[in-house]
Amino acid sequence: ETDTLLPDLGRSVSRVRLEDVEAEYRRVARALSRISPGLAGELGPEALYYTTLRLAGRYGRLCSINPRGKGYAVVAAVDLDAGAEGAAAQAEALARAGFAGFKVISTLFMRFLDDPAVEAVLEVAESRGLPVVVHAGCDPGVWELPGYCRYGNPSRLEGVLERHRDVVVVVAHLGGYSAFAPGVFTEETLRLMRRFPGVYADSSAVPEWIVGAAASGAARGRILFGTDYPVVDGLDPAAAARGVYRALAGAGYTRAEMEAAFNGLASELFGVECR
Repeated sequence: ETDTLLPDLGRSVSRVRLEDVEAEYRRVARALSRISPGLAGELGPEALYYTTLRLAGRYGRLCSINPRGKGYAVVAAVDLDAGAEGAAAQAEALARAGFAGFKVISTLFMRFLDDPAVEAVLEVAESRGLPVVVHAGCDPGVWELPGYCRYGNPSRLEGVLERHRDVVVVVAHLGGYSAFAPGVFTEETLRLMRRFPGVYADSSAVPEWIVGAAASGAARGRILFGTDYPVVDGLDPAAAARGVYRALAGAGYTRAEMEAAFNGLASELFGVECR
């Protein structure tokens, strides 16, 4: 029943034009070659464009069920194309349907994180005491290019969080998801965490060294384990868990901090219990 409330990835990416991708690739090709010569050679504009289309076909709607009644909870992505009023109405409806929080994926909508629709979602979350997971960083496909990845810059949340200081935000991927430039917005994420105690981050889809560097600094005690499985192709969730464990252990995490990272924080923030 909630399917009609959830954004359609195919519709979201239909606005991406190959000619625009080619123009952006030409603009940054030299810089990409310096940063990651191997990937820049393998992933040309057409490859990035068709990866985007394949993802749309593979995942369709960003979430299809509300499984809270099956013993676990899920956050639901809100359609940012609905505008501020529409996004707020969707968030309210999804909360009534039993979702444990919301997800904001501004990259897919080519909107910055200070867009009025994003703030509307955070306002509903704050009023209902629900968390918001905010995608930060790039995405597979065209969003690896800077002109598209910029929509995942979490620093744009700063003013929104100033106005909604009681909302809990989990910044996905420690702000750093990118095949070309891992850690692309991790420092911006850490700055938010230093300033706002209600900002957390998850470890999904970033290298072990980024998790370790963040864990020993501003993000200590506020990192949730995540994998991004099955979106990241070829990822072994068990290997990801071992990597995060090594990173946290290297940062000197205690047993209690480890338990919080792998279970306790998620249980607390999303109001669920791991059974």
